[in-house]
Formats: sequence, structure tokens, C-alpha cells
Amino acid sequence: MGLFSKKKKQIEVFAPVDGEIISLDLVEDEVFQERMMGDGFAVIPANGVFVAPIDGQLVTVFPTKHAYGIKNDSGIELLIHIGLDTVTLEGKGFSSKVEQGQKVKVGDELVKVNLKEVTAAVPSIKTPVVFTNTNGKTIEVVKFGKVKKGDLVAVLK
Repeated sequence: MGLFSKKKKQIEVFAPVDGEIISLDLVEDEVFQERMMGDGFAVIPANGVFVAPIDGQLVTVFPTKHAYGIKNDSGIELLIHIGLDTVTLEGKGFSSKVEQGQKVKVGDELVKVNLKEVTAAVPSIKTPVVFTNTNGKTIEVVKFGKVKKGDLVAVLK
């Protein structure tokens, strides 16, 4: 096998915000706990600056600015859902920096969240990061606990 053999490339996923990586089992919402939308992890944000965890295109930017869907070139799609029941805030406390259809790179700022305001208004600020399409790859969370945005937290193989 030569240098250019077709090896299945793994996809690296980076922390979208400073905080603590936890299991989806600890999110107080059965849609995420039971992986109805896909497997992944959650993060308890320590601040309100959220960045892209993978390179790709923003296929979904909710008008309420609380959720962002990114699809990378290999077809993998992930959804960052900031907090629980945050859709009810209708965008209050969220300052989006991106638009649907836009290309993003790891570390590009997606949204600034007023954590104090949003946390006071919703049941939980735990932020699920779920893979709505793994394109046949398996997800392995490689880091739980405290992280800084940009830390490697999961791989898809």
C-alpha cells in the first residue's frame, strides 16, 4: 500500500465553548438522553462564546439563534443546541455571528450568549452536541470534564 492509500479518515471534533464535557445521559431531556436526534456529548458552558467544533457549512441556523447545524465535507452533520427550552426565548440573550449557508472553520465564532440572562430563563444551560448524521462512522468521546474551546473532545472513525 502506497502513501496515498484510501484510509478512512477520522473526523476530529473540538470543544465549542469553554466548560465541562458531560454525557448526554446527564441532560434533562429525553430527546437527547435517548439519542433520538443522534449520539454525541453535552457541555456545561463556562462562558457564552460558542465556536464551530468542526469545519463545514452551516446547514441550519435557527431564527431563535439557540441551535446551529454544521455539515462537513464528508457528510457528517452535527447540531449544537444551546441550553434546554431556549427556543422559547425567541433569540433573547443570543447574538449570532453567522448566517445559514455560510462556511465555517474550527474556532470560528458562531454566537455570543448572555449566560446569566439565558440561564435564569430556562431549565438548563447544558448544551447537547449531537451527530444527526454520522455517515456510517462511530463516535468516540475522548475527553470528559473541563475543557477550553478548541480542545479535542471527540473523534468519528
